[in-house]
Amino acid sequence: MVFSVPLRPFLKRNLPTSVWNRLTLTIYGWEFHEKRRPFLQYAAPQGNDKSFMLAGCGRLELWTCDPEVTSEVLRRPRDFQQHDLTELFMGIFGHNVLTGNGESWARQRKIAASVINERISKTVFDESVRQTRGMISEIFVARTQDRATSASSNKMFDMLKKVTIHVLSGAGLGASVPWRNEDGEKPRPGFKMTYIQSAKVVMEAVTGPIILPSALLTHWPSWVPGGPKMKQLGVAKLEFPQHTNTLLDEERRRSNEKSASRSNIMSQMIRASEQDRSTGKMLSDEEMVGNLFIFTAAGFETTANTLSFALMLLARYPMWQDWLLEEIDEIQPEDAEQDFDYTSAYPKATRIMAFMFETLRLYTPINHLVKQTHEPQTIKTSRGTICLPPRTVVYMNTVCLHLGPEVWRGINHGSDPDFVKAASPKHTPDELVFRPSRWLNPAGSQQPLFQPPKGSFVPWSMGPRVCPGQKMAQVEFTAVILTLLHEHRIDPIPVGEESREQMDERLEAKLNDSMSVLTLQMNGVYDIGEKGGVPIRLSRRV
Repeated sequence: MVFSVPLRPFLKRNLPTSVWNRLTLTIYGWEFHEKRRPFLQYAAPQGNDKSFMLAGCGRLELWTCDPEVTSEVLRRPRDFQQHDLTELFMGIFGHNVLTGNGESWARQRKIAASVINERISKTVFDESVRQTRGMISEIFVARTQDRATSASSNKMFDMLKKVTIHVLSGAGLGASVPWRNEDGEKPRPGFKMTYIQSAKVVMEAVTGPIILPSALLTHWPSWVPGGPKMKQLGVAKLEFPQHTNTLLDEERRRSNEKSASRSNIMSQMIRASEQDRSTGKMLSDEEMVGNLFIFTAAGFETTANTLSFALMLLARYPMWQDWLLEEIDEIQPEDAEQDFDYTSAYPKATRIMAFMFETLRLYTPINHLVKQTHEPQTIKTSRGTICLPPRTVVYMNTVCLHLGPEVWRGINHGSDPDFVKAASPKHTPDELVFRPSRWLNPAGSQQPLFQPPKGSFVPWSMGPRVCPGQKMAQVEFTAVILTLLHEHRIDPIPVGEESREQMDERLEAKLNDSMSVLTLQMNGVYDIGEKGGVPIRLSRRV
């Protein structure tokens, strides 16, 4: 499990194809690389190209890209419960709405669902606009001219991560920080790290090292490769919950002083939990910290990587960027110096939402949704009945669900801009093509955006356990893209004498050079030095 992911290219290159085609199904994150191939090779000959069973040394596994099976499993949370590994990794700071099952989950879900309201959405939108403006200022700050027409950076993907963690800090815990907070902020007395520093370290290690004991991490030998980072993680793992508890105490103090309730997740969660005190269903301190961690961890990785893929796609497809700019120009404030307003701008950003959905369809953050059975279960579909024994693990392959030709091929071609026919690659199935206009229904439809059949589009899961942060992610994505493209264009920078066609091939290769860590992310775009990465140019629009 530890070494197979980085060894994937070596194994694929050196193993016989017949061996590799089976072995790859045991390597975490195979879904993005293999797409529908395993289903066509192993499932289709049995008469059902949507599901197959994988029997190995561990538990029996059902792998499926059947929307009917997916819908049935996700609407029955008591029969198909969270996997044990979810509790191991995501319950590290306390029980929460993601790791819970049964009555514990239902109680926490009720409180979590009441927290994400329009006040929180407005806070997320405003904070996203503010942080994105800070990012743009930093990109242009090195320019000697007051009104430089363009500026470039190879660290824009890291900056998007910074935007995301700052938005979550402000909207989640009310700890709003200026863009350049590192220049002046020091850790609180008794701490070695600031809240933002500890949160970022914890989020980036949540896929593995975080499960190691803090005592082991803090005493990790410095001479071992990665020693300083492991020690830093040990400190962050100790201090992150302490920071969270300190912020909780401050928020409760404000509440006791009868101050107006603030518009952040923590204050709303405290208020919602207190309202259930009389019924004994309020959140414990451990559950409060656990749920705040989940809102931060889940929101950070998924949103940051989705924005990074979107940035690369804007650079790769300038025609779709022009398509977005048409909408942005229509909904921009009358005063060009004024920021976008959530109430007036967000409902009109239909094309931006279509762009986000298409990004999530082809580069979905979570490559699979996983559940497990404790008792025998039966799933009935139009294709037949699936009988599962106890302790079966069910993997719903979101990559393949989002590529089903019966759902996505040729949908809403009438909404395509004129350039689509000329720009679409020949001999490529439509479901594999990046085409955001597929999400726009014809004018006059009741719903402006296409509503896929149940179970066929699940970037936020679905059913009773649908992600409570779905609206937050959509609001943040919209605010960042609106602010980024309001006055600027995004363009790639050619390497040497590259032609546009060669540059597009390079960007396409970078999009495909992605790997699932906690979520799907591109390789070689984060934490790079002064050289390397993918330089992006921001140019002021005339």
